[in-house]
Amino acid sequence: MKKILLSAVCASVLTLSSFGVNAQEPKDMPLPPPHHDEMPMPRGEHGPRPHMDKEKMMQHHEKFAKELGLTEEQKAQAKKIREEGREKVKPLMDEMKQLRQKMDELRKQNMEEFEKILTPEQKTKLEKIKAEKKAMFEKRMAEKKGAPKAPK
Repeated sequence: MKKILLSAVCASVLTLSSFGVNAQEPKDMPLPPPHHDEMPMPRGEHGPRPHMDKEKMMQHHEKFAKELGLTEEQKAQAKKIREEGREKVKPLMDEMKQLRQKMDELRKQNMEEFEKILTPEQKTKLEKIKAEKKAMFEKRMAEKKGAPKAPK
């Protein structure tokens, strides 16, 4: 009877101690994503896509109209539709811009809070990791700029 009781106690101790080991934080936890301002992002007025100037936009519309074989009346209607659509979308784009700014500020605050808990050695490692990721990002962007566009 004493052997069974002793075995049960030992098994319980081993089981409970394994929970404690698993509950500890891993040493190599992934880092939080870098703040938006720390990664240079090519952004047009309304987002990360390249922004067309008016002349290029007009050329694009003309090419599109020619491909579709639009009449002058259809071109005028299309222009009116685009302008009205642009006016409807503008407030939403402005709202998105404000939301993006708020998100960026929250990310910045979160990163500052995270950095406060780091030791000096961890901060040094973090700065190294940030620099490496920034260099990789800039390399990809340079490659992307130099790459020929794929045909559609």
